[in-house]
Amino acid sequence: MKSLLRSGVFWILVTEVCFALMRLATRWGAVDLPGWEIGGVRFLGGALVAWGLGRARGVSLRVRDQKNAWLRSIFGTLNALAVFLALGSARIALGDVATLSATAPLFVALLSGPVLGERVPPRVLAGATLGFVGVAVLAQPALRVSGDLALALLLGAFSYGFAILRLRRLGPSESSEAIALHMSLVAGVTLLLVSLPRFVVPSPRALVPLLASAAAGGLAQVAMSRAYGLGRAARLSAVSYAGVVITYAFEAFSFARVPGLHQWLGAALVCGAGILVSARSRAAADADVPAPETGR
Repeated sequence: MKSLLRSGVFWILVTEVCFALMRLATRWGAVDLPGWEIGGVRFLGGALVAWGLGRARGVSLRVRDQKNAWLRSIFGTLNALAVFLALGSARIALGDVATLSATAPLFVALLSGPVLGERVPPRVLAGATLGFVGVAVLAQPALRVSGDLALALLLGAFSYGFAILRLRRLGPSESSEAIALHMSLVAGVTLLLVSLPRFVVPSPRALVPLLASAAAGGLAQVAMSRAYGLGRAARLSAVSYAGVVITYAFEAFSFARVPGLHQWLGAALVCGAGILVSARSRAAADADVPAPETGR
């Protein structure tokens, strides 16, 4: 048991289970509440987790590089807006939300060339091409019903790619808790503000999925921090694609919404592409450690 708790792979799987539960709770809560309202509470809950971890570890919660911290938080918030817009709508499957959000590492790899001046190897280009073929396979049958949400998620993933690149600009003196707290506060306040026109005072019934989403997201944040403290980013990034399968499985069990062949095929292509890109080189992949707080 002790060896299991020291495994980065174990903790990244815990992370993905928690994120899948967060998506599920958000979809349940969206019957009564706007997705952005649920997302705002989820991120403010994440801020409490980051603050508590920082205090417990005795690290600074102040960000010194304000420029890159704000850019990272703004781009991450744009992704969060897209994710919780989609999670709040029954027009798109939860597994599809997870799959389309999983294109973010492809954008990170492609943007590292023009933004950071890094060489983009042929394997990355091949992986990105494979991934976007998967997106086309996944989204094409549902374009008339949820094409706008699919586009929003892809734009969100593109924005999150910039967020990760800004994260890499932040110096090593910045604590992960400080970065997560900054991102969580910006995203939480923003999502609550944009939800105001449709804001609903939660009923006792709505409180359960609302708090469940916040708790699952906060636990995912803790598990992710633990995972990346124990294992190499390249390996863990590849394992994290299990979250797509877990989300489809939870959705099928909870909503009796069994994925179609095009969904499994599209998800397989996107996940395969992500794993290919994650393994492009150990050094480059280890530099792409995700932030402790994401827009998922």
